[in-house]
Amino acid sequence: MRKRSVLLSLGTVLASIALVLAPSTANAAAEPAATPAGVSVSGVGTAACRVAPAPGVSGVNVRLRADAGSTRLGIIQPGQSAVADCSETTGKAYTACGGVNTPRWIGVTWNGRRGYVARWCVDWWVV
Repeated sequence: MRKRSVLLSLGTVLASIALVLAPSTANAAAEPAATPAGVSVSGVGTAACRVAPAPGVSGVNVRLRADAGSTRLGIIQPGQSAVADCSETTGKAYTACGGVNTPRWIGVTWNGRRGYVARWCVDWWVV
């Protein structure tokens, strides 16, 4: 009886560890979500997707290339949004905003220029 109890406890512990280590789906979506509350989408034009800083992110760097070391073209501030690609692109891995060596970037148009933002730093949605 004691052996079975120990095995059941071990199974519970292992299941709990698996849940903790499983990747979060909050930012892991490979497709854009719905428009977040409090973000203006005026001047959308023909674009089908947009990005804005994720909650708790003070501003998102727009980079010339999908690389955190690339030239910064500007910063998308909270409450602002940018026209974005509706698919991710692979670039250089980064650790900003909780990304763990992730190479996931989204192409954007910011102040008339083409650039990239780190996927984990933004909310991303279909207009």
